[in-house]
Amino acid sequence: MNLNTRGALRRTALGAVAGATALLTLAAPAGAGAPTRVNAEYWGVSCVADLGGGQTLFLFGGGTTDGAEGGIGAFVEDADGAQVAEGQATDFGFGPTFHATIPLGSKAFSISATATAGPTVTEQVNDRDGNSWTKGSTSHADVTLSGGTASYGGKAVTLAENACNGEINGFHVRTTNPSASIHTSSDFASDICDLDGLADGQVRLTGVLPTPYVEVVLDHGGENVEKAQGELRVNGGRGTLRTDFLDVFTGAVRTHASIGLGLTKAGKTVRETLSEDGTTQRQSVTPYRAEVSVATADGRRGTTSCSAVSVTTQIRVKPAH
Repeated sequence: MNLNTRGALRRTALGAVAGATALLTLAAPAGAGAPTRVNAEYWGVSCVADLGGGQTLFLFGGGTTDGAEGGIGAFVEDADGAQVAEGQATDFGFGPTFHATIPLGSKAFSISATATAGPTVTEQVNDRDGNSWTKGSTSHADVTLSGGTASYGGKAVTLAENACNGEINGFHVRTTNPSASIHTSSDFASDICDLDGLADGQVRLTGVLPTPYVEVVLDHGGENVEKAQGELRVNGGRGTLRTDFLDVFTGAVRTHASIGLGLTKAGKTVRETLSEDGTTQRQSVTPYRAEVSVATADGRRGTTSCSAVSVTTQIRVKPAH
């Protein structure tokens, strides 16, 4: 559980930089255009039926509620789980009644059931992806399929009460299509540092500023490991987290703790711009010095001074011409 077994956190920060650079392979948008609108409802159905003789049928499919598109498929497995037949529906429909006929080798499976939609749950959508926005609403309703009848190879198949289930999902959203796609990300990470005065203690910082995530591990060997962690807010260069040290293996509270953080810039911000094939990446790297103090309710104390780095990356993808 010793934090050093994972290597220095600075390598993690640099890895984040490399990962951001890899985003230069993003495909360029075709250009600014009218917003994309989706105003449709989609149904979905799945069934499991015992065909007898150790065989089981699995049916699945879906489509738009207006009937413009969709499909149903099924396959049959034997008692050993081996697939013995599969096929696609030649006839199907979804409305007040769900029905489908599916050729499966030399036989065909047919099913019909009453479809009753339950209450509709609607959620508002207000999502941002870079400088593109999607707004509107989505909806969901479970569908009960009851009174089902089925046959396989002309012989009746008995359907269990819950052999089939269904749902209807609606999408009523509008997404903007800007002339250039812009994505921004930030990362913050420190080295893994030993805590002076606190036996077997190490600390690291991750996340983003001004709310970094702090982890303190006291690894006394074997199964005697304590850990305190949580997010704190830095205001005016300082922040405090009050939390508990927990036994890593049992989750039991060992003691209460106060973790203090003092954060100061340790140098100038380095900025770099890379451009290739209509994609521009701007990156800024700021070094920090993190002063961490740990105090426990049972009288233990520890401090350390850690190197840390904050990386902000912006990627702008111009439209293709």
